[in-house]
Amino acid sequence: MRRSYDQYCGLAGALDLVGERWTLLVVRELMTGPKRYTDLIESLPGIGTSLLASRLKQLEADGICARAYLPPPAASTVYQLTDAGEELGHSLMPLIRWGLRHAVPEQPGPDTLIGPEWVLLGFTHQLDPKTLGGIDGTYRFVVQGHPAWLQIRDGRANLVPEGADRRPDATVTLDAATVAAIGSGRTSATDAVLAGKVSIEGDQAAIDDLIRVFATVG
Repeated sequence: MRRSYDQYCGLAGALDLVGERWTLLVVRELMTGPKRYTDLIESLPGIGTSLLASRLKQLEADGICARAYLPPPAASTVYQLTDAGEELGHSLMPLIRWGLRHAVPEQPGPDTLIGPEWVLLGFTHQLDPKTLGGIDGTYRFVVQGHPAWLQIRDGRANLVPEGADRRPDATVTLDAATVAAIGSGRTSATDAVLAGKVSIEGDQAAIDDLIRVFATVG
């Protein structure tokens, strides 16, 4: 049985629901879009299959995530955030930025897991969605050799799968340390580009739009 702090407090109540080990990392993975069970196991090494199943079951019971069925050609069951889960995801962004400032070293260790999709949370969960207004573009991010694709359209940013027929309007190449530096506020996207820490190639208008949004991520 899950224990409760039994305190009439929003923070205590939130921790009752999502304060157990791995729970918020499962939410983080779902913040980048629906995931199959196998996707979650792959992106959360060390969680164990039974523990992941338990966390997903509890998140479903609490109304934070739900199952959905993707039609062919995917034809698979996925987990996705509910409206309450998306609200939780947005509320985590200040905590992520705090962690980049105070809990994450400037350089990752040799065995530290790096997920390119995590870089894009600052775009998909913008605190001010108006920043994305008027942008229509597809961007390919390469973080230490690992790609992730972002599409910005209709004031929303979403991750999209890589496809043979997909062409980016711009490609962004950088390492994880630069991501942390921008996210923590130790440097700006513009300064990182000028210092050669970030390479952006492609359509100039798309690049200008991306830099403008990037400046609001940290």
